[in-house]
Amino acid sequence: MKMKVLLAMDSSKNSLKAARYAADLLGNNSSDVSITLFHVLNTVPPAFLETGTFEQKPDQDRDRADWEKSEHATECKCMELVTEMLKKVGFDDSRIEEKHFAPRPEFDVANVILEECEKGDYDTIIMGKRGHSPHSKFLAGSVTEKIVRHAKGKAVWVIE
Repeated sequence: MKMKVLLAMDSSKNSLKAARYAADLLGNNSSDVSITLFHVLNTVPPAFLETGTFEQKPDQDRDRADWEKSEHATECKCMELVTEMLKKVGFDDSRIEEKHFAPRPEFDVANVILEECEKGDYDTIIMGKRGHSPHSKFLAGSVTEKIVRHAKGKAVWVIE
């Protein structure tokens, strides 16, 4: 049976624990499982927004891309570690995907994860119970609770 997994991540110990759990549990079946490492970056700085939209001045396009790249590098270093962890238990590169999302201030992290889950037609969401990223609500109780309540028809693994 083919399975699509969304591993919601930040750079916390609990995210790494959730990734280890997923690797240990799914590694023997890695040919039937594809996994997406999904990270919601810190909120886009207001300097990159005009009147609440993503329309930038021409010189801000590059600045925003640079900012996202920097955020991805500093906050998602754990993604490299998790990718290596998954490869060690048998996951092929073609079955591991990395995604990140840079929200605006009014975005709800739980909704971003749920929307990605629906858009990508994932079967399972795996996440740590709490995070410690600057995105203080990410993977904290309220986000976890909302995902568990609203992920209809999906398995949700919450790892403590």
